[in-house]
Amino acid sequence: MELTENGKEFVPVAERLLTLYREAEEIPRRKKSPLLRVSTVNSIAFYLMPAVLKEMMSARDTCSIEFKTGRSSDIYGYVENGSVDVALVSDLLNSRRIVPFPVFREPFVFAGGESWRETGRVTPDMLDPEEQIRLPWNPEYDIWHSRWFPLDANPSLTADKMEFLEYFLNGKKWAVIPLLVARRFKRQDVWICPMEGGPEDMTIYGLTKENRMDDQIRRFFQCVREELQMIDGIELFSGR
Repeated sequence: MELTENGKEFVPVAERLLTLYREAEEIPRRKKSPLLRVSTVNSIAFYLMPAVLKEMMSARDTCSIEFKTGRSSDIYGYVENGSVDVALVSDLLNSRRIVPFPVFREPFVFAGGESWRETGRVTPDMLDPEEQIRLPWNPEYDIWHSRWFPLDANPSLTADKMEFLEYFLNGKKWAVIPLLVARRFKRQDVWICPMEGGPEDMTIYGLTKENRMDDQIRRFFQCVREELQMIDGIELFSGR
């Protein structure tokens, strides 16, 4: 029995259809990677999350990750409405549904341009507020700033993008920043030293959807702690 010309032309079509049919049969049997939705404030996103997410994505039992940044107040809302599974925030806010828990604490340090090089100690009364690069860290930082500097003093730059910090720290420009940020600077010419009389240490809090702690969320916090334990001066909290 021989195929007609039309029959011969149909053979590759039939083979493709058979392949598609077999692939369709396999779909229900395929194991989907679990999805972990993560959100953090900007500073954590820029200076900590790349290493943490890279470690999570390299694991054998990896999960798919969705990541977004936001202000602390917005992130509480994301976790409360279920659009985010796990988060790191810098503000301790009241929530009826979410119980924040401390993950780590870090001091603030001084960072200045080349004019500050070799300065051994920095106190607030040495600082010109109009030479400042100011970023939104947490409410405790804002309280400290209001106590030491006039409300009508305009910083050289006020921004909410961490990327701007290193770019503009030149000459007499200065900033008071968390230790984690200082340790992750790529520029070697920024002068970093302790800040005497600086803001209270900043605590970063964890949030989880429905206050739960499944394997992927535990793995996330494990990666966070493993990354931070390499930085002297950062206090890690145990527990969740």
